[in-house]
Amino acid sequence: MQCSISECKLKAKETVKISFHETRNLCQKHLELFSNKDKEYFPKFNKASEFSKK
Repeated sequence: MQCSISECKLKAKETVKISFHETRNLCQKHLELFSNKDKEYFPKFNKASEFSKK
């Protein structure tokens, strides 16, 4: 069984219920992304002058 994400060609690891009527087959990579969807990520900012020195 293949991952339900159209660009992904990996083998599906688990079937996940997305909504009341919809389920998806997700590979390991997309399963981790789906399970961490509520996690809060903080961006890292750099000054533009740090990149212009290189």
